[in-house]
Amino acid sequence: MLRKIIVTLCWLPLSLLALSAQADATDAAAAAASVRQGGALFKIQRAGHSAYVFGTIHVGRADFYPFDDVVLQALQQSSAIALEIDPGNAHGLAGLMTKYGIYANGKSLAQELPPRLLQQLSPLLEKYGLTLDQVASMKPWLLATMLGISEYTHQGYLPQYGVDVTLAAYAKKQEKRLVELETAEQQLSLLGKLTPAEQVQFLQDSVDEIQDPAKAQRSMQLITRWRDGDVDGMAAMLAELTSDDTFTGKFVQRALLDERNPGLADGITRLANATPHAFIGIGMLHLVGKNSVLAILRQRGYTVSRVY
Repeated sequence: MLRKIIVTLCWLPLSLLALSAQADATDAAAAAASVRQGGALFKIQRAGHSAYVFGTIHVGRADFYPFDDVVLQALQQSSAIALEIDPGNAHGLAGLMTKYGIYANGKSLAQELPPRLLQQLSPLLEKYGLTLDQVASMKPWLLATMLGISEYTHQGYLPQYGVDVTLAAYAKKQEKRLVELETAEQQLSLLGKLTPAEQVQFLQDSVDEIQDPAKAQRSMQLITRWRDGDVDGMAAMLAELTSDDTFTGKFVQRALLDERNPGLADGITRLANATPHAFIGIGMLHLVGKNSVLAILRQRGYTVSRVY
């Protein structure tokens, strides 16, 4: 499950997690922390402008909070908080899900999947309390991502405890401006543009990895590395993922790194230039590796220093 958990844990479009997250459900950000609570915080500086960039995780547990004092101080000093998208903003989401993730013209999942994959799905759906009829209208990419969310929920990691959700709730409670670096349509279109064959392969990869106990156990190392702030370890996991020949590995390389990181760096640059003391939270895997957002910012003349 290593590939699937990486896609879900640090990259899965927040527009999907927003379906089940409660953005106003937590005050966890505002308390004082006594132990390391996860993530990594960086300060970027250029030409008199600066901002904080924090590596997030899109699912979590109650014991991920409160944030560390260093992170809290950066939040308290911020005049704006930026996320990939606002997970509490569901405006238009239903229409986008229909546009990119639901079959039209009478098609159904059962008609599109090979018999072996349909057989593999049955016990997984039963495990998560679902039936084939309930997911029949979903395209394979949407079912794959929903299985990832369901597996996290099964293991006790919930979207409503995701760091992005907590940051959005903090911004709204403290009446700080909340900025979206992307849109839900940008995120969902990356998956919606997959060909039918690619979508089936994406679902097959996901099912195979969820069903492999060894990979499922190893995948929990990613959560540990996020809690420990182990940036090098996260980078090694990303390198492992993107160096293989699977469709998922190639897709993450193309969609996560090549397509999204430059745009995220553009948004951070604009925000840092216009807003003093901005605090930016984006998925941790966007911040590691040679093509990371931080690497792009360094190429643009920013000094990047880790502060937590």
